[in-house]
Amino acid sequence: MTATHTETDGAVQAPATGTAVVQPTGALVGLQPATAIAIAIDTQYVASVGGGGITKGIYMFDNRLDNGSSGEGGLELSTKCNAGDLIGFEVYPVNERGSSGDTVAITGFNVSQGTVFGSQGYPMQQTPSYWIGQAINAGSQTYQIRVLVTTGGLRPTQFNVYWDPFITAQ
Repeated sequence: MTATHTETDGAVQAPATGTAVVQPTGALVGLQPATAIAIAIDTQYVASVGGGGITKGIYMFDNRLDNGSSGEGGLELSTKCNAGDLIGFEVYPVNERGSSGDTVAITGFNVSQGTVFGSQGYPMQQTPSYWIGQAINAGSQTYQIRVLVTTGGLRPTQFNVYWDPFITAQ
């Protein structure tokens, strides 16, 4: 499926070209990340397991397949970017009901191992669903993304989830 996100309406559109387009939409004025990471979260699945450390229901993609990124379509994305790249992280809610009012927002990042972000490139919030970081140092890093998932309905419920993808700066 091809998906693009437009900043004007926030909708995901599916052109018939058959190629995926991952583009950051909430970038700071004048900053355009070279590496874009899109994260779709199955909000109904998260609600069914109650949040926490999650092992399914997360679908990550980036625009760095030509650099050697792997693991796309799952939660263990291994992004291969260039040292110095700005990196955009954007989350999207997906669920079987389509328009149930579910939302997702990145609440933070932790670094488990490695120093790709360093202290100067640690991701910063731009909007609740969009953050920008920078690959300051060459090397590999395991990091943790934390996301607040709010399910809609009669009584909206919140769940905190986290998982550990990887990034390598060359």
